[in-house]
Amino acid sequence: MAAAFTDSLPILMYHRIATDGPPGLKQWRVSPEIFDTQMSALHRAGYQTITLLEWADALIEQRPVQGKRVLLTFDDGYSDFLSAAIPALQRYDFSATMFLVAERIGQTALWDASYGDCAPLLSWDEIKSLQTMGIEFGAHSCIHQKMTQMGSAELAEDTRKTRAILEEGLGVAVPTLAYPYGDQNESVRRVVGEAGTKVAVTTEPGISELGDDLLRLPRIEITDDHTPERLISTLIPAR
Repeated sequence: MAAAFTDSLPILMYHRIATDGPPGLKQWRVSPEIFDTQMSALHRAGYQTITLLEWADALIEQRPVQGKRVLLTFDDGYSDFLSAAIPALQRYDFSATMFLVAERIGQTALWDASYGDCAPLLSWDEIKSLQTMGIEFGAHSCIHQKMTQMGSAELAEDTRKTRAILEEGLGVAVPTLAYPYGDQNESVRRVVGEAGTKVAVTTEPGISELGDDLLRLPRIEITDDHTPERLISTLIPAR
């Protein structure tokens, strides 16, 4: 029997997969053990992953996707993704989309400095190794600055520069974006779209559906408190 088709997609938002770090950033950390239980729950429930570009194509064509699908996204490019997330993703044959801060690759997450020590970020060599594993990469600005605080010309230049850095390093087009801090409005969406962004995700809660604005896709923030049961229940769209 052919798999059913769906016209909605839960897009899950993660940051670090780690137990260590400043207390003030705990909300944005999921322990490796809990992350594994979450991935196991998705697998047992019959979910398969899809990339952001695949979902963008479905949105453009207004075409339902086959199967029971979920999109896993990771903001910022923390290096613990390689050691702590990849083993679980590979165990369950899941892909993911990660958004990189272009001018901080191989350095530390300076935007977290007010909370304490800044966590290390993936290097280019690590990113390229992840690319060979099927991880998709998108833009997360040059330095993780709030986009509503930039003028239109500055924002357009930041968007183009970020994409140029990532495309040179990855060797593929990078038309996807996650807004730093989820900070966006109609003006920001217009500028990043005109600068070549095809699809962008927000931090607005909800499940993405056919008909969504491609530059304003909602996501579900996942925390350490998401038990397998709670996780699965959040993926079911209200009808």
